[in-house]
Amino acid sequence: MNGQYIKYALIGAACLILAGTSYAQVNSVGKIVSYTKIPGGITGRLAGAIFEVRAWSPNIIRVRVSRRKSFDDFSYALIQPDPSTQVKVGIVEKDDRILLSTTSLHAEIEKTPDFRVTFRNNAGAVINEDMMGDAFGTSFIGNKVTIYKKLQDGERFTGLGESLGPLDRRGMGITLSNTDNYKYGDPRLPMYSSIPFYIGIHHDQVYGLFFHNTYKSFFNFGLSTPDFSSISAEGGDADYFLLYDSTIGGILKAYTSLTGRMPLPPLWSIGYHQSRCTYYPQDKALWIAQTFRRKQIPIDCIVLDADYLHEYEPFRIDKRRFPDMRGLAGQLQKMGIELTASVNPGIKLDTTYPANADGLKQDVFIKYTDGRPFVSEIAPSLNHFVDFTDPKARAWWIDNMKFLPQNGIYGYWNDMNEPAVGGSYLPDNLVFDFDGRKASAAEAKNVYGMEMARSSYESGLNYNDGRRPFVLTRSAFAGIQRYSAVWSGDNQAKDEYLLGGVLLNCQLGLSGVPFVGPDLGGYIGDGNKQLYKRWIEVGIFSPFVRNHREFFGAANEPWAYGEEGEAISKTYIGFRYRLMPYIYSLFYETAQTGMPVARSLCIDDPFDPKVYDPAYQYEFLFGDALLVTPMTSTETYKRIWLPRGDWYDLWSDSLLTGNKEVGGEYPIYRLPLFVKASSILPMQSLIQSTKQRPGDTLQVHIFYGKEKGRFVYYEDDGATFAYRQGHYCQRTIGFDPVEQRIVFGTQEGDYSSCFGHIEVILHGFPPVTGSRPDTCRILDELGEMEDLYDPATFRQLRAGLPVIRTQTITLANSKEQLIIKW
Repeated sequence: MNGQYIKYALIGAACLILAGTSYAQVNSVGKIVSYTKIPGGITGRLAGAIFEVRAWSPNIIRVRVSRRKSFDDFSYALIQPDPSTQVKVGIVEKDDRILLSTTSLHAEIEKTPDFRVTFRNNAGAVINEDMMGDAFGTSFIGNKVTIYKKLQDGERFTGLGESLGPLDRRGMGITLSNTDNYKYGDPRLPMYSSIPFYIGIHHDQVYGLFFHNTYKSFFNFGLSTPDFSSISAEGGDADYFLLYDSTIGGILKAYTSLTGRMPLPPLWSIGYHQSRCTYYPQDKALWIAQTFRRKQIPIDCIVLDADYLHEYEPFRIDKRRFPDMRGLAGQLQKMGIELTASVNPGIKLDTTYPANADGLKQDVFIKYTDGRPFVSEIAPSLNHFVDFTDPKARAWWIDNMKFLPQNGIYGYWNDMNEPAVGGSYLPDNLVFDFDGRKASAAEAKNVYGMEMARSSYESGLNYNDGRRPFVLTRSAFAGIQRYSAVWSGDNQAKDEYLLGGVLLNCQLGLSGVPFVGPDLGGYIGDGNKQLYKRWIEVGIFSPFVRNHREFFGAANEPWAYGEEGEAISKTYIGFRYRLMPYIYSLFYETAQTGMPVARSLCIDDPFDPKVYDPAYQYEFLFGDALLVTPMTSTETYKRIWLPRGDWYDLWSDSLLTGNKEVGGEYPIYRLPLFVKASSILPMQSLIQSTKQRPGDTLQVHIFYGKEKGRFVYYEDDGATFAYRQGHYCQRTIGFDPVEQRIVFGTQEGDYSSCFGHIEVILHGFPPVTGSRPDTCRILDELGEMEDLYDPATFRQLRAGLPVIRTQTITLANSKEQLIIKW
């Protein structure tokens, strides 16, 4: 008995020792041991790490904690050197705290018992704060780093890029690890892209937090911890930027000042794209284009999936399927249609494949630690993989990608670039160059796809003969907007993906990535007629508009769903092309400010609980003027949340007061669309391609409201970089109901507008001297329907539409100021 008791006592003691050892691995960074002042902030030593708190601008403060001997300033995400030498800060030590202050933001840094940061505004209110307690704040467990933040009462979280789940992330846990997530749908699983930036909202305040760490990370927004949220990464430093502003728009402007803004894309890339896995042989691709033109459905791009390549090998066109690719491209360009073509990062193990032999010779592939090239499958072949974190490998890719423009192709589609090996798993014993720093797969995987997109973009800059490159990528990291559009992967032809694609557009826009869109109609599955109609209606309001379907799925072209589906497609795609002056101006705005094209309602109304309601979270603003509400295939009646302000029903021009729910019947050919009062909406005549010159008259719709309205109209050649030398046309259009005038400001830039006249169409205005009474429907939902109904039924439908009475004034376009008064 006694011996047995001693035996169990020893086992228990061992367990306690092991438990103590395990617990001891949770290492708080400890107190501040010493610090020194540096330009813009302080740096110093903690009991278990080093730290730095530094202002990057009056409303951005960076916090870094590392267990290394020094900080590594290398970054794929950031675009600018540390500007802190230009930021005036106050640094005051008081008791156990150090106060670092800019004109807008204050960081209160606790010295003891542990390093802890609280951010406050000028009124002293808490914006964001570290969680108090031992092993909270910032801590390390092995290589894993975690930052714990106190959850504020009622705090909401939004953004975090391409991650599934509702608009409000509160109560969720989200993993960021770039993964080929085929048929995605489970919000617990990571997606193709990782954008570790979110926006916090509480107590009439908004802030942004960018976690500057490329390792696999986990964001806990109170998933099972009602008192705190946390951010953890499987390696690297605790490194984040806290951004503060009075508006979400200001936060996005600040965030994109760090990670960059998208350049102006080529105009054709914001038109309609038609894609399929099986557009081969080349006669079929030509037939698709000819059918669009014959049916007079606008289109700007035909997309070739990897089937155009010889055995899916980049840089090597299948001559059996495409015997004259350059000839095909030339035929399409005469029709005003460009080609985009797919490549993936895998270089097939093939003794007849020059790129494989040359890649081995030039030493541009990912390797194991023992120097052997990494080999894995991207179906259907075994491949080496280009190490896009190696400058030498990027230069190799840049040079080889010239095969696309040499064949008349100016759209670069980067697919399978997570990379899409089995389970997107990369072994731990791989070595990436990481621009000379050397890194494991754990650190490099999340930036791999972005560096591929970067290489493709830079190839376009080198070999596109002065044309603006267009790149489309599936995998991405923070900063991808500098190089590429992003589409949201392999979705399914189901209603929930129609809605989810709209929400992903908004969430990516809230994360600094504006040029985004889902596969319209759904990539996987056959869908149905009603689903397609609803999807194309809302899809034309995506920043990036591509119809795409898998190899074995049912046809997905606009005419594939019957005459009604074709008519609806023709109407709504045509509407996008008539909206091009508005849309292109929106892209100019986002290139200047980071404000997205597709905008969640929370951007303007972050403290309105209705915009986060599951019933209304899919509504969005297309630019500042148009409110869009998606509908599913089974809906004909819709409840809508009208945000604060006044709104015009686009279908009737009736004026509605916002901040309330409204409802209505919406037949299959009509989508709920509203225009914000005081909005200015420039439009043009219908064209079949952005390369076609529109009619001579720019139509400017202005909707009367109580507030001032303002729109920055922008125009250039849509193709080259000449705008950077002043070859553009920009003018501010202002509406002032108090001064009772509309002003077209003096033109900036020396570009001659393609519009010789301006037709100002006034909605809801009092009588305006010099105007003529008119009737005008911005969008005629029955315009393509006449042949689908018997004449009596069509006349009845047409008679049921309200007459929209407007006033019109026609002006000769001039670079000088133009004024309308009433």
